[in-house]
Amino acid sequence: MKIKIALNTKSRELSDSLEKVNGKARSATASAMDILNATEICEKRLAEFGISKSSRIGAEMTYTSGGSVAKSYKYKRIANVIKAVRGGSYWYVTSITKVELWPNQDGGSRVGLNAEQEKIALAGVRAKFYNI
Repeated sequence: MKIKIALNTKSRELSDSLEKVNGKARSATASAMDILNATEICEKRLAEFGISKSSRIGAEMTYTSGGSVAKSYKYKRIANVIKAVRGGSYWYVTSITKVELWPNQDGGSRVGLNAEQEKIALAGVRAKFYNI
């Protein structure tokens, strides 16, 4: 699976894929807009790491849908884990899976960096402090 994520994407391919995976579950599952928002957050994180747009190719995103719930909530929720990879200009969804989350688990997005991107990010962090 390789679905392009962009603001101007008019196809229903992503929404159809989500519906196919989720079945009737809706409350904690991802929508196409949730995935678009997650990619924007990851783009901001990559910029904060000091990684230029041309160097972002190959970065990975893992997004888990479903926010936090009260501890008194005792049931599992159906959510999604979406994996995407950064291409030249867009993110591309590579997998959508359905998972069960317990009340102490919540969603969010994480960025994966390749070795070169990691070097750039660490150099940026090291530039902000000095050793004593």
